[in-house]
Amino acid sequence: MAYSRRDVLQGGGILLSCVVAGQSLWLTPRAAHAAQVPYRVLTADEVATVQGLAEALVPGAREAGIAQYLDKQLARAGEGDSLLMLKYLGVDPGDYVGFYRASLASAATAAQNRHGKPWPELNARQAAAVLAAMAADEVPDWSGPPASFAFFVLRADAADVVYGTTQGFERLGVPYMPHLAPAEPW
Repeated sequence: MAYSRRDVLQGGGILLSCVVAGQSLWLTPRAAHAAQVPYRVLTADEVATVQGLAEALVPGAREAGIAQYLDKQLARAGEGDSLLMLKYLGVDPGDYVGFYRASLASAATAAQNRHGKPWPELNARQAAAVLAAMAADEVPDWSGPPASFAFFVLRADAADVVYGTTQGFERLGVPYMPHLAPAEPW
């Protein structure tokens, strides 16, 4: 069954269609991460990079299911129903997978070249140094979309997953005032 953005918002927020043990389920990115739902688009290296990078950008992104969120959105990007930030920036859905693959590969190379470690092994200081270089477009040998653009998009996607829920609003101390109230808390 196809769901519109309005259906998802009315129902409570970001939901992913996942197949677990042969059964199709609607899960939040956090629940999909906890259930270790298999990835359809992202490779193991890309998952490790996006989890480490997003965690450095927005603490809590890994547990909130950033990799599951990206993977499921990329798997259906061609359907034009994506919730990724790229949609709102006018990027052609056919370019989404290439954008993330190139950005994650360049970010992984930047971490390795600068500190001799992959993203998940960087400490907070090391991660901050790579992120600062990305934000300033000062990463040597960066390929793909500009590093600052990748930084912006990945940070926005991570923030959506971490704070785009009623619990995220509570953590910020901001009253949740939805345009369309969810039927139940997410």
